[in-house]
Amino acid sequence: MRIVFLEIPVWQFRTVTCGVAGVILLAMGIAQDRRHWHPARTTWPRLVAAAFFNMTCWHILVGFGLQIVGAGHAAIVCYTLPIWTALLASVFLKERLSPRILVALVLGVAGVSVLLSVNMSLLENAPLGFIFLLTAAITWAAGTLIVKHYDWGIGMFALAGWQLLIGLVPIAIIATMSEPFMLHRVSTEAAVAGLYVLFVGMVVGYALWFGIVNVMSATVASIGSLMIPVIGVVSSAVLLDEPIGWRELVALVLVLSAITLVLFFRPKHQGNSW
Repeated sequence: MRIVFLEIPVWQFRTVTCGVAGVILLAMGIAQDRRHWHPARTTWPRLVAAAFFNMTCWHILVGFGLQIVGAGHAAIVCYTLPIWTALLASVFLKERLSPRILVALVLGVAGVSVLLSVNMSLLENAPLGFIFLLTAAITWAAGTLIVKHYDWGIGMFALAGWQLLIGLVPIAIIATMSEPFMLHRVSTEAAVAGLYVLFVGMVVGYALWFGIVNVMSATVASIGSLMIPVIGVVSSAVLLDEPIGWRELVALVLVLSAITLVLFFRPKHQGNSW
């Protein structure tokens, strides 16, 4: 995304990608179940709230944050998500923070902190960028809890598609009023990066994410997302020949330990419940 935002205005890019991804996911939802893809009238207020937190706030805040902070550190800060999800879920959804979950949270956050420790001076040099990203993580957690709390009566593909289409409305209005059209001027590199963000990051990413949230507790689902910044760091080493140091290895062990703890060491009496 950082490559894209160096050439394309944030709001304009988000308008296009949210619109296209929303249409694709909604079409997938219709193909999945032609009878249950349109939300009931009574669910629209909370659907708008979910779209605002999950889509509008997230995409705009991350977009501006990426313009200030490097992509690697942006990913790390964004994925403080499990902390906020666990705290909000314990208050609003009454999800119990068992010792197993608490240990997993500590391990996962420790792994992300190790990655962030490589250059703590960024926190001092770009505080506004980190405020944007931290707020994005909190709003994403809030949106996740809204999705988890209600029985929507539609499939997860359709739910994701509706949220994207609703969430882009304020983004599109601001983009139209404040940004010149720039898509026709982008370089090949930015265009390829934009298509990757659209199809892999948004269509595939949201399809998987809402599917996971549907079957797991909000806290457990968010802990799994801790693997994302670790994958980002490792893939940078593989694709860009960046060296992997002790921080990356320690972070990988900590995060994998957290995910293993919540996925494979559940108490037997819980059965399939998360």
